[in-house]
Amino acid sequence: MKIIKRRTIILMVVCICFGVFISYKLFVSPKKAKATWIVPNVSDISKKFITEDTLVKEIHQKQELITLEINMTEKVTLDNSWGNFEIFKKIQSINYFGTGTFVVDLSNLKPENITIDNKNKKVTVNIPSPSAKTVNLIEEKTEYQTPENGLLRFGEIKLTSEENMAILRNVKDRMMKKMSEADYVSQAQKSSEQTLKSLVQAIMKNQTSEDYDIEITFK
Repeated sequence: MKIIKRRTIILMVVCICFGVFISYKLFVSPKKAKATWIVPNVSDISKKFITEDTLVKEIHQKQELITLEINMTEKVTLDNSWGNFEIFKKIQSINYFGTGTFVVDLSNLKPENITIDNKNKKVTVNIPSPSAKTVNLIEEKTEYQTPENGLLRFGEIKLTSEENMAILRNVKDRMMKKMSEADYVSQAQKSSEQTLKSLVQAIMKNQTSEDYDIEITFK
């Protein structure tokens, strides 16, 4: 009798535990496990970081055609010298690498911007001039030069995160300014013209076997 009673109690406990576990899975536990990761090379290895799901806030349709990319470098010299004495000199140079893109915005292209002259076999397309869109720094290619230290100065120049971010912003601004120079704008227009000519020619050949002269003009 005691054995039966003990088995009944054990069975009840198991059923309760199983029920609690199922209820937890259904109503309490998250649908999707969060990813836990540890930042390498941190001083406190007990710190963990939990990532949440990535949320998409807005989606914008773009009709921009990339017609030219420019690879650029920017040299920044850090001067942490103490006064003008050679023995207290501490200078270090950093080379930054980036890629700038020119795009043509086709979102406002309308039928009146395209003229087809079947008599003279000519197509004219009037589009906005290409513009400097973005500059992306390739941070993994950043080169830190050996510091030039005086006799009483040692090691590299340490930057705070705020100082590093300020330098990166300055480098991107200078690269964007470089892209606005006339030579690069002219190259972007030539590249855009060639790209769009090839695009329009491909479309025309799909419509007719006759050759059309393609002219690209910029607003």
